Amino acid sequence: MRYYSLLRQLNIRSIIASLVIVSISLFVSGCAGNDPKINETSGDKTSVEGFVMPKAGTYDSADTEALVVSIDKEKNTCTLYNRTVGKNYTLSYDGTSKIYDKYGSLTVIDQISAGDVVDVTFLKSKKLLNSMTRSADIWVYDDVSDFEIDSLNGRMLIDGADYRFKDDLMIFAGQTKAQLMDINSCDRLKVIGKDRNIYSITIEQGHGYLRLKGQDYFEGGWIEVGKIIKTVNDDMLLAVPVGKYDIKLKNGEYEGIRNVVIESNKETVLDVSDMVTVDSTMYGTLILVTDPLDAELFVDGKEADISKPLSLEYGIHQLIVRKEGYESLTQYIKVGQESATLEITLDKKKDYSAKETPNASPSPVVTTVVTQAAVVNRTSDYRVTIEAPEQTEVYVDGSYIGIVPASFAKSEGTHVITLRKDGYVTRSYTIALDGVLRNETFSFATLEKIE
Repeated sequence: MRYYSLLRQLNIRSIIASLVIVSISLFVSGCAGNDPKINETSGDKTSVEGFVMPKAGTYDSADTEALVVSIDKEKNTCTLYNRTVGKNYTLSYDGTSKIYDKYGSLTVIDQISAGDVVDVTFLKSKKLLNSMTRSADIWVYDDVSDFEIDSLNGRMLIDGADYRFKDDLMIFAGQTKAQLMDINSCDRLKVIGKDRNIYSITIEQGHGYLRLKGQDYFEGGWIEVGKIIKTVNDDMLLAVPVGKYDIKLKNGEYEGIRNVVIESNKETVLDVSDMVTVDSTMYGTLILVTDPLDAELFVDGKEADISKPLSLEYGIHQLIVRKEGYESLTQYIKVGQESATLEITLDKKKDYSAKETPNASPSPVVTTVVTQAAVVNRTSDYRVTIEAPEQTEVYVDGSYIGIVPASFAKSEGTHVITLRKDGYVTRSYTIALDGVLRNETFSFATLEKIE
């Protein structure tokens, strides 16, 4: 009888314990159920009716293809972005949290960066990360330098391939959040996405700034910095990728080369007043193929026979191709090899109403190799005004236009706006201007003081 009495007491205690477990599990599951995105699941196959005990290695919630916003290694927390509901949430992690690469091998949290896309499981009641795995179907492109961003239409070309992005695209400069306009065309990027959709862009290698001093002999000529080629003017500030360069300048008989190091977000002043002159005598042959074939050609302002190969001195040359009924094209090329072929296709003129007829003076585009085609954007009498931050020097595509507030003629396409003030960190932004005939206004954040 004592045996059955003891067994009865044990059964009662077991039932009570089971009820406590179920109550705790219901509470945890109830917390998870409030989020429309969170998927309820269990890592403990022995739990009662799918509920889990709040212990290491178990979870009640999961999120797939979450985007890592930040990782705080001092607080041992990670913030993630849920793409479906459009909200951030923060989880803590400890020694029991497991981190995996996309192949399922264990790794460490140091291998995860802002902008990465991961699948996570976690215990919602404690906001504790159980596991984090790099999402298997996500692609990552590192060291991207050949790109074009169309912010107006949510498109990005990477090595000529077309991708799309939405308003929730996240931009990072290192581990810090940034904006799309913080990306300069000379930056090197890490791009992450799935299929043809881009989820995040990280600026892996940014840019600094180059200013010329004593450039009088080179004004009107050319400066070449890596892939950047610009006309030299009396006051210019160029955004240049971080790195070491042989700066080349040329204006007629004046030519010189100088070494320079560009540091991130810093301005480098290069004195070119004592550059030596050299005589360039090397020539290259350029074969020009145009559509239509009977277009007129002008090289450096002089008419040339488009049906014959052109013998051009090494360096920068201006090409103008025009044909009645077509949009004229102005293009600058760099001749730097023995022979090359350049194909140019003229666009037929569009019919604008009398009210919308644009000013037809094109904005010239420089190509760094003779085989690249140029796109010439039309300009108008409409203007772009920079309103803030006031009392700041403003440069457009490297050329000084004045002190904010300042304005310049609107030209369809992307342009780099650089803001500078003594004692403050120089900043640049890339803006996209549409072809709609209207004025536009921009305001930017106040510059930070140099510490």
